Amino acid sequence: MLWFRNLQIYRLAPDHALTAQNISSALEKRPFVPCGSSDLMSQGWIAPAAHAPEQYAYPWQDAVLVMLKTEDKLLPGAVIKNAADARVAEIEARENRKVGKREAKEIRERIVDELIPRAFTRSRTQRALIDLQAGLVLVESASASKAEELLSLLRESLGSLPTRLLQTQTTPQTAMTLWLESGDAGDFDLGQDVELRVPADDGAIARLVRQPLSGDEIQMHLSAGKLVTKIAVSWQDRVAFQLTEKLELKRLAMMDTLEEELKDSDAADKEALFNAGLTLLLGELRQLVPTLITALGEEMPA
Repeated sequence: MLWFRNLQIYRLAPDHALTAQNISSALEKRPFVPCGSSDLMSQGWIAPAAHAPEQYAYPWQDAVLVMLKTEDKLLPGAVIKNAADARVAEIEARENRKVGKREAKEIRERIVDELIPRAFTRSRTQRALIDLQAGLVLVESASASKAEELLSLLRESLGSLPTRLLQTQTTPQTAMTLWLESGDAGDFDLGQDVELRVPADDGAIARLVRQPLSGDEIQMHLSAGKLVTKIAVSWQDRVAFQLTEKLELKRLAMMDTLEEELKDSDAADKEALFNAGLTLLLGELRQLVPTLITALGEEMPA
């Protein structure tokens, strides 16, 4: 089903010139091609909708859904080391001499070249919604570093992509700590999972799972100077997620109300079901993200 489980949020520059058409045209020129015999990795764009295999960018309600595919060759370091060590030992025994560091490095490089064609491959996909109406890029990723992989190739494919990580006037850490102290998260309801940390490199960490976020234990952690780094919240009985100190949305899940709406949608075939799921996802995120920004004291000016 079409749903983002994790989310990284980026703001598009207001003067961007992106359109569904120019995004599609650019991505068509950089399709995914499987790794060749000597390649360790390959990346490219694929169609995000199975019913539209020729459409590398799927336009919908003034937004565009894109999908990146990455294929890696699996070459564990231990395998390379063992093969290189065996080759070095063979040379030293046969020629009765010591293999130097430079030669050992060259042997290792040759071993890698020999192993690449026989290596197993692993592939993964990653999606992003370029919301032209809201001026946001919503990347499905659990971390900013993984999201940057997609954004990097998107910039390369488009020529430029003026984006920045979303930043708010109140830091998520400050807001989440205040929510926990007061038991009031405004438009959001507190869940039963939280992570707190003393703000230092070696600071103590407390993780509470499936536990009411009230009472003496919570107050004890707060009194000890711990700040919230991650907390579970829900919104309007429709969406639940974990908000992190980096403004990441993790474990994003539909709640019963939203699942019922999807079940009730009149989707007779794959295309209709895909479009219904995309409509639901886009509609929820277009309400959820602005509500979250407001709860965090509005957006930081560029």
